[in-house]
Amino acid sequence: MREAQRTAPSIIYVPQIPLWWDTVGPTVKAVFTTLLQNIPTFAPVLLLATTDVKHGDLPEEIKALFNNDCEEVFKIRWPTCAERRSFFEDLVMKQAAEPPASKNSSARQPLEVLPVAPPPKPRQLSEEELKQLEEQEEDTLRELRIYLRDVTHRLVIDRRFRAFTKPVDPQEVPDYNAVIKQPMDLSTVLSKIDMHQYPTARDFLKDIDLICSNALEYNPAKDPGDRLLRHRACALRDTAYSIVREEMDEDFERRCQEIKESRKQRGSDCASSSFCEMPKEDSVPGCKKTDPKCNEKLKILAVPVDVSTPRPKGKLCFTQTFLEKVLKLLFL
Repeated sequence: MREAQRTAPSIIYVPQIPLWWDTVGPTVKAVFTTLLQNIPTFAPVLLLATTDVKHGDLPEEIKALFNNDCEEVFKIRWPTCAERRSFFEDLVMKQAAEPPASKNSSARQPLEVLPVAPPPKPRQLSEEELKQLEEQEEDTLRELRIYLRDVTHRLVIDRRFRAFTKPVDPQEVPDYNAVIKQPMDLSTVLSKIDMHQYPTARDFLKDIDLICSNALEYNPAKDPGDRLLRHRACALRDTAYSIVREEMDEDFERRCQEIKESRKQRGSDCASSSFCEMPKEDSVPGCKKTDPKCNEKLKILAVPVDVSTPRPKGKLCFTQTFLEKVLKLLFL
């Protein structure tokens, strides 16, 4: 049953299901029924069973597997003598009486080139099936967002990458927006994670690449300060790629990519309409907007402390307690 789901689309064929059902024990029946019920309704797996007993005369357990009202039961009547004669007449009286085809290649007639049949249209999911599919997809993407927050948080607390944790101040660097057309930083990455704008880890790494390319473009290797910033930008990109490639399961990333393509085909937006908003500047009690200590506290609130990974046996490099200690050392 699991092999059928893994190699879908597939068919699970059970000939003479009443005889098989009477032969196996109750344990096999229970396992068979449980595995069958665990297959999602939208999965391309077909259970095909045959019997010479009418559907109404089958045991109740077998009848429960097939719904007669949903056209899951097909009745095939025995062919008549006239139908048998018409079927075999051409085969026996004509084709068998003809001489065998010549082995001479020159006598062979070229085969007709037929057009390629168009692919079948995908089955339209019902409203309930579509809702169940979207819930499963959202569960997967939620695990991805939790993991991406953890990766971004590791980069934020790394002292080497402090220059990339917040947007460039236009007052300090007036010509930055004129040179860099698409600014990016780690705080913006966190906001995009909260707004569900990363359906795959590959999309997340594209913005990490953008941070690095912006730093290399605006800071030519002319003086030691620029060279150091370029070195740290490249280290940021290599560190992010190393963490994701080492910890993320390839099957999980493939599943996220399939969800992205599926939603694109269905015409639904990958970003959910509801997302978690970051706290406002005046949301911390007893703090003023111009207070620098308050701003530091807001930075701490904006950094996620959850640690998770979508890999079943992933490496948890940090614990929540350790992260809290590091935050206190850095900001308090």
